[in-house]
Amino acid sequence: MKLTIYWITEDAESIRRIREKFNLPPDITVNGETPAEIREEDLPLLKETEKRGFLRIRNK
Repeated sequence: MKLTIYWITEDAESIRRIREKFNLPPDITVNGETPAEIREEDLPLLKETEKRGFLRIRNK
């Protein structure tokens, strides 16, 4: 599933760990977004990460 991740947190360590967990690319646009391909089975955990305030999921 194609999603766009908007990073709310500026903590580099948190971003690094989230990227490793969900296999996200290292790129961040000027707008603070990362386009990503997320597996369906990872979506509930990604939504929990969103609830905790680290990122915002955008469907573009």
